[in-house]
This record gives sequence, structure tokens and C-alpha cells, in this order.
Amino acid sequence: GKYIIKVYPLFNSKDEVNGAIALRYQLNMASTNPNIKWIVALVTFVSLASPFLYFYLFAYLFGRRFSKKIERPFNELMTAAKNIQHNNLDFSLSVTQDAKELSQLLHAFEEMRKELKQSLAKQWQLEEDRKDMTAAIAHDLRTPLTIIHGHTEILVEGGKKDPERLNRYLHTIYTNTLRSIQLLNQLQEVSVIENPGFSVKSEPIDINTFVHEKADEFQLLCQKKEIAFVSSISVEDASNQFYGDPQRISQVLDNIITNCIRYTLERGEIAWNTVIHHNEVIFEIHDTGPGFTLSNKEQLFKKFYREDASRTSGHGNLGLGLYIAHSIVKNHGGSITADNKETGGALFKIVLPMGKK
Repeated sequence: GKYIIKVYPLFNSKDEVNGAIALRYQLNMASTNPNIKWIVALVTFVSLASPFLYFYLFAYLFGRRFSKKIERPFNELMTAAKNIQHNNLDFSLSVTQDAKELSQLLHAFEEMRKELKQSLAKQWQLEEDRKDMTAAIAHDLRTPLTIIHGHTEILVEGGKKDPERLNRYLHTIYTNTLRSIQLLNQLQEVSVIENPGFSVKSEPIDINTFVHEKADEFQLLCQKKEIAFVSSISVEDASNQFYGDPQRISQVLDNIITNCIRYTLERGEIAWNTVIHHNEVIFEIHDTGPGFTLSNKEQLFKKFYREDASRTSGHGNLGLGLYIAHSIVKNHGGSITADNKETGGALFKIVLPMGKK
């Protein structure tokens, strides 16, 4: 086995074997080589320690390599957190391919950054809109309120003794009061439309009845300014009934045609053509006014936008009528565009889906 055994016989004086001595022992490297005992001990220690040394070396190299993989993503995350802390969202995180979990973490953080930036952008835009609205209210209400105050002050100081002046001033006060109410109503309407819970109804609408009733209303409005108003209906392979919100669609038409009446000169003409084509209801409205500045067509349906060149607004309008119309049509799943006719004047086109109940 592992042992060395030596037997030494014992003899007496007559050379007879009286017994024996047996030696059993083990030998190791150190005792076998006493001259290099320290080398043997060192080799033995290294042999015993080598598994631990290999494990440490492996752990060190693996840990160093792994730390390099995760160092960059974690540094990016820390930098991103500091940027967000200082309201800086104009950066992006690069998704690593080294570690699946880190890749998922970076992707989730990047999605959070995008959503946060979008949310803050909306909040900042709302704040800017609020500032614009405040400025618009202050600007547009200042004139009628100043006129009302001035005329009232004159009447209080004795102007009411003159019947002619009294009637004229009361008419001016009344007109500017209506103008102020109109501005506030527009602001209230925008507040309703921009509410997240706003939605349009879906009711059956008989297109013939609807168009004829609205045409009678617009005819009366146009008569006051001696403007000719023409209305027509064309049905192409479709039903006369569609689904929508009659009050909101009526509001869209009111805003558009009121705009046309405002900018059409006396003895001009406004035409409203209704076409029912397959699954769509198309309203085309054009006037003989000055039309639009071509470079501004894309801005017409934005909030508070008012043209200065052709269809200028000096009539107490906040520039919200077309914005409200666009929002209502969009909620119906339709579209609205504005352009200039080749023969002159503005051309509005409203396309609404027939819809369903």
C-alpha cells in the first residue's frame, strides 16, 4: 500500500532465529530529500493552494470583464438621472447588446425618458397656450371694454340729456358688449373641446333636412349684408342619412360661413355645395372675398392664428373659430381644408364619414 515494511531477523549465539523486528513506515518528499526540504515544502504548498489560486484568478478576470460590460450602462443611467434632475431631456440612451437584463433596463429607462419628455412638452405647450390666451384676452377685450367705459362715462357726465347721442352711445355699448361676450364664448368653447373627456355624439341626421334648415339661417345672415347665398345638394349612390353630432356639425358650418360673411364684400356671393359620395359627406363652401395668403394655409386652423394680410381680423375675433371647427371635424374622424379658388375667394372643404350608430 502506502507503507514501506522491512523485517530484520534476530539470531542467537548458535545462529538460530529467535525472532524478528518488523519496521513499517512512510516516506514523504521532504524527508526523502532533506537537502531541498524547503523547495519540497514550497512545491507542496503551491500544489495545495493552486485550486484556490485558479479560482481567485478566474474570479478576478471574470469580474473585471463583467465590470467593464456593466460600467458603461450604469454610467449612462447615472448621467441620465442627473440630466432628468436638471430638467434636461434632450439626450438618448444607447441600448447595449452585452447583457440582456441591462439592455432591458436601458430600454425601459429610454422609454420613460421619451414619455416624460412628451408629457413635459405638452405641459409646456399648455403653459404657452395659457400665456397666449391671457395675452389674447387682454388684447381683444381691452378695446371693447375701453369703448364701453368711455361711452358710459360720457353718458354719466350728462350725455344722456341728448337723445340722439344717447341712442348712438347705447348702440355702441350694446355692440361692444356682444363683442366681448363672443370672445368669452369662444374661450369657453375651446376649454370644452380641449377637455380630455370631450366626445361628439352619433345621431342619425337627415342630410336634406339638415342642409335646408341651415341654408335658411345663412340666407338671413347674408341678406343683412346684401350677399347672395346659394346652396345645393348632390347625392351619388348613397343614403340621405348619416350619423354624427348635429349641434357640433352645425357649429362647424356656423364658424366657416360666418367667417365667409365677415370677409365677403357687399353684393358678393357665398356658395355651399353638399355632396354625398359613397361613405362620405362633403361640404364645399366658397366665397368671393380676398381669400388667404398662400404661405399661411398650413397655419389657418391653429389656435389664435389670425392673418394680417388678406382675411385680417379686426372684428373681435380671437382666431379660434377655425381651430374649433377643425377640432370638431377631427373628433368626427373627418378632415377640413382651406384654399383659394382659381377665380378668387376662399374655398373650404369639409369631409365627414357617414359614420354609424
